[in-house]
Amino acid sequence: MKHKIIAIFMCICVSMLCAQVEHGQVEKQIVDYVDPFICTGSDHGQTDPAAAVPFGMAKPAPDTYPIGHSGYDYDANHILGFSNTRFSGVGCRGVGGNLRMLPFLGVKSPYPNPQGYKKETERAQPGYYSVDLKNGVKCELTSTRQVAFHKYTFPQSGAGGITVDLQSSLSKFYYEKHHLQKDGVVLGEVSGANVCNKGKYTFYFALATDSENFDVEEEEAKVIFSFDVDLGQEVRVLCALSTVSSQNALKNLQRVRNMDFEEVKEQARQEWAKNLSVVKVYTENEEDKKLFYTHLYHLLQTPFQIQDGDGSFKGSDGEIHKTDRTNHYHGWSIWDTFRTKMPLLSLLYPEHYKDMVSSIGKLYQQGKPDWATEKEPFITVRTEHSSIVLLEALQKRLLPFDLKSIYPKLLEEAIRLPFKTPDNVLESSYDLWALSQIAKELGKKEDYSIYLKKALQYQDTWKDKFRNMGDNSDIMHGDGLYEGTLWQYRWLVPYDIKGIQKLVGGKEVFEEQLDYFFDNELFNIGNQPDIQVPYLYVYTRSPWKTQKLVNRLMTEKTNNWYGTHEKWKTPSTRKIFQATPHGYIREMDDDAGTMSAWFVCSAMGLYPVFPGSTQLALTTPLFKKIAIKTPDQPLQIVTNGFSTENIFIQKVTWNGDEINSSLIDFNLISRGGVLQFELGNKPKPKKG
Repeated sequence: MKHKIIAIFMCICVSMLCAQVEHGQVEKQIVDYVDPFICTGSDHGQTDPAAAVPFGMAKPAPDTYPIGHSGYDYDANHILGFSNTRFSGVGCRGVGGNLRMLPFLGVKSPYPNPQGYKKETERAQPGYYSVDLKNGVKCELTSTRQVAFHKYTFPQSGAGGITVDLQSSLSKFYYEKHHLQKDGVVLGEVSGANVCNKGKYTFYFALATDSENFDVEEEEAKVIFSFDVDLGQEVRVLCALSTVSSQNALKNLQRVRNMDFEEVKEQARQEWAKNLSVVKVYTENEEDKKLFYTHLYHLLQTPFQIQDGDGSFKGSDGEIHKTDRTNHYHGWSIWDTFRTKMPLLSLLYPEHYKDMVSSIGKLYQQGKPDWATEKEPFITVRTEHSSIVLLEALQKRLLPFDLKSIYPKLLEEAIRLPFKTPDNVLESSYDLWALSQIAKELGKKEDYSIYLKKALQYQDTWKDKFRNMGDNSDIMHGDGLYEGTLWQYRWLVPYDIKGIQKLVGGKEVFEEQLDYFFDNELFNIGNQPDIQVPYLYVYTRSPWKTQKLVNRLMTEKTNNWYGTHEKWKTPSTRKIFQATPHGYIREMDDDAGTMSAWFVCSAMGLYPVFPGSTQLALTTPLFKKIAIKTPDQPLQIVTNGFSTENIFIQKVTWNGDEINSSLIDFNLISRGGVLQFELGNKPKPKKG
């Protein structure tokens, strides 16, 4: 009864607030600027409108027909059902889509039977999703961290029900096991392939409905809940998840089973509000504000907090462990996220970040390969470049464990690094450089010298494949490259920019080649290998070119020629970042928040140009003022002379002292202070 009274009170408050917003009586809250439909249309981001909490395991959302990488495609006309797991913005065919539910009217209908839906009824906000099917059933979703709440409202009296497909999956499905308890609760486990069918995940579930009178049938790998419903009757189905066991999933279910749907919905909203309010931006441009907070929302979808209430979780070795920290995270795409997302999390969410790097450390103890193991406890992607993340956490004083504990594992990983193709050489050499710096920090001087020397051997390949660009340098997958061209990969040596400048003939030639790269539209914003390159002008005498270029990439139409695997015959000419379902250019996946983090970092004027270090490149912020919460005092980023014309930095000060550099140190600003930009409408070349 208490929960129902609280829920009714919350509903009244929310309704009153919405009415006030409509009449302009109150200011919009930060959480109201998030539009979960941005980047969900076709192949323009591959995100989803899941009704989840930050870093939640449970991500209930519609799986459409045709299906999207995250299950959902805004442009689709039919819904296959509402599944409970997914990984936002990843490639191949995605992963998750498990335990898919679909309500029906009348007698049980064949399954799968895609249902049409009323697009005009579709709604999504952080922690909530709703839509009306064409058969009149209203479908609503919300969740806690490990439990998805489904609420279906039936439009007529008579027979009705909900089918649960235990074999649904966005990737290859392996098996399901389940058993039906006397009280109608379904316990079980499901197993499927991870992204690109690499490795295998297995997790456990508990399903239950709160309806008083229902029948349950088992039909092959499906469970059908049947009811006699009244007009307007609401039926809830809860789906609880665990990486440990079905009994733990049942405990997770029982912990929240008596919570009212509206109470859970409001709780999820408040959790999002708390996390998003870490950053406050001040601007009159409502679209930029919507883009900023929606992309911040995107990067908080993963990794997943997978520990149960007692701190237990299953590791990638198939064994049960207990976390010694607040949260244990799983669900990685580090090949992407080490570039932008992980550095951004270290600034905005240092406590979450410390738990994440602790979780990465445990991966090494569990036998971490580059992609998923055969014993993953939940959906995941890949973990290359973890050593760079660990080094960066160490440099930022945010590493919560001693690297000596996994140093032998880091050495073993170095032995397995690939050097088959030119991009392999650059990426693996980057990892070797990180290992050399870790060895240095641990006082292992001989290892430091050995691995630094090996890292610098990239120069042999660089001179052969990347120094002289020719007709074959703009071919996607040329020379066996993974995703990109020689032009796009050649810059991926952030730890030795001076070395590259020397190889091409000096700093001026380096700048000229950057000019050629951008003037001839060889840059690919749609994928990760070269996303840092607009910031490399900070290492030249013309850092203003970064300011001009990044501002253009965020605010103007540009020509974009590249997908993930090919160069198009005609470019995609449009603004790269838009506040629409087609939020990115085509084939530009969000890649677990990597591209969202690129936008957020760039909009704040602080970009991690050199992951593995504490260097942040300075560029012109997109807002008049930004306030970031830190452990001590707020970090305030102030732009004087802000306008659409004044995009060039004339002067930068930190707490009143001028900074004569286009780089600033993370450790200088991470505890708060005032970073102030003086802007003008003309470039200011760098002296010296």
